[in-house]
Amino acid sequence: MSGRPSDEEIARADIVVAADIEADELDVRVAPENHVEFHGDDQAASGTNRENLPENVTEGQRYRSVRIGYALEARAARHADPG
Repeated sequence: MSGRPSDEEIARADIVVAADIEADELDVRVAPENHVEFHGDDQAASGTNRENLPENVTEGQRYRSVRIGYALEARAARHADPG
């Protein structure tokens, strides 16, 4: 994942989930496998901004002064008026 959704994307969203964390030290015991998948026509975006933490972490590695900002934004599907 790269860069969080823009402020404009977040302002247009119907749903926003965001989290910011920081840690003095982070020990990686098992490198996680993760992904976010969306279905539809560009209805959502997500991403992270990281500080002192690579996109792919290494098992057994200790990272210091870590900051992660995550955001997911989505727009509700709009259906045509049946009337």
